[in-house]
Amino acid sequence: MKTKSEAAAGVTNWIININLYYDVVVNTEPKRLAVEKANIDLAEANETKATMNALVAELQARLDVLMKAY
Repeated sequence: MKTKSEAAAGVTNWIININLYYDVVVNTEPKRLAVEKANIDLAEANETKATMNALVAELQARLDVLMKAY
């Protein structure tokens, strides 16, 4: 195209790049959404873990008191 018309070559190049961009967006959008969901799930799991760690610490403290009393 470039040998025939600079403008046509520019338009052709633009169309090729738009198609490449579309392919990238189509392939990466589901992955981006999966990462967001995984981050939300991780935050929830970390909250649950912190709650369970606090419960374990409380129960361990109670057990230590009982073991000393025993």
